[in-house]
Amino acid sequence: MRTFKIVSLLALTALIVSACGGGAAPVPATQPAAPPTAAPQATAAPKPTTPPPTAAPTAKPAPVKLKVWIEMSDNPKLFQDEFAKYAQANNVEVEVVCPAPMDKILAALSGSDAPDVIAMSGSTLAQSLAFQGLTLDLKELGTMGGIDLNDIFPSSLVVCEQGSKLACLPWGTDTNALYWNKDLYEEAGLDPEKPPKTLDELNQYAEKLTKKDAKGDYTQMGFIPAFPWSQQGTINYLFGGSNYADGGHTLTVNSQANIDSYKWAQSFYKKYGAKKVIDFQSGFGDYASSENGFFAGKVAMAIDGEWVTGPNFIPKFAPTLNYGVAPIPVAANRLDKYGSATVGGTIVVVPASTKNKEATAKMLAWMESPETVADIMYQFANLPSSEKAALDPRFKTIKNFQVFIDIMANPNSSGLLNSPINQELNDAITKAEEQIWAEDVDPAKLMNDIQKEFEPKLKDAWAQVK
Repeated sequence: MRTFKIVSLLALTALIVSACGGGAAPVPATQPAAPPTAAPQATAAPKPTTPPPTAAPTAKPAPVKLKVWIEMSDNPKLFQDEFAKYAQANNVEVEVVCPAPMDKILAALSGSDAPDVIAMSGSTLAQSLAFQGLTLDLKELGTMGGIDLNDIFPSSLVVCEQGSKLACLPWGTDTNALYWNKDLYEEAGLDPEKPPKTLDELNQYAEKLTKKDAKGDYTQMGFIPAFPWSQQGTINYLFGGSNYADGGHTLTVNSQANIDSYKWAQSFYKKYGAKKVIDFQSGFGDYASSENGFFAGKVAMAIDGEWVTGPNFIPKFAPTLNYGVAPIPVAANRLDKYGSATVGGTIVVVPASTKNKEATAKMLAWMESPETVADIMYQFANLPSSEKAALDPRFKTIKNFQVFIDIMANPNSSGLLNSPINQELNDAITKAEEQIWAEDVDPAKLMNDIQKEFEPKLKDAWAQVK
């Protein structure tokens, strides 16, 4: 799941109808003379023919003006061009702000010049805005625009649910899988065509794929749980855990499944030495560069998203990388989860202050149409949220992309549940994770503390949701 010159054609058409007048026909020379007793008849002067008045030109109504904010900054021109085509075809003016100043979103929504649609890279803020009444229920607006909610992958729709309402709609979708370096597998004596299926196998492979120099510092690691960033939400899910239950109404951060998941990740840092692992990881270059730890061959296995297979990542920064993609390994007692993962990604919201709901609903329906979703998400190598769009043959031309489509479509895959306190809770969990990785702190204690602090907050928050 990135302002442009407005293209608006106002054609003024005039219908001009004119008529031509003519005099009386002359009497033919052969016409017989009138009888002698008849009185001579005067010839009437021809009546002038007046053309009807010219019809006044009928002007089209002034175009509706809409504003779209897009958080993603990868390819602003793509968004500008796509919305320009929509504007031209629908007699509207669309201003695209990309990348949008998301740090000013609350001020914008409270002002007189708020955007009509906002595309965000994730759903956490969307849930918060909906809870504050700053955005519209997109289930209602989607019905107005004729959006087929049944065409959206169920796993991606979960992240937008807030009670009986939809705080947002998925646009592009992301999920994760395991990438592995086949050349490093061969060097370690592993079958390059056989990725690990369980976490026990992942641990065994990681040990064989880890190397140190004479000083005992790592020069290569098989796997790092928090590389390229924390994947703990997905790992918790594959252990059977989650932060919420009952549609986000019940807090479950201290569930045994979550604690077991954190203990697995912590055991890795304990085994390899948290400081040494963190120091090794700090030496990697930028994520979107040839010095990415996986691209550079410093990490043999990594959990990452589908966009890495697209033209802006591996083909650009590591074109000779010999790699494979497979579902994320699972706990040995949760093989039922293999082939699934959590799903999230780009979403859209509509501010409650939009001045023209009808025009906004129409544009939103265009954004969510299978054709538009396929056109845009193919170019970013992001998963399409539309089931029909996922059938577009262009996606099959992206190496290993089908693995991610299959994971998203797996009936066991799901978006992570949300709640009105999602953003605050995520911040607390992130701090706890840093302690779990770097310190010998019992994950159960940290999760119990978070549960105790946020359980009443969640209850109070939902009590205020209408």
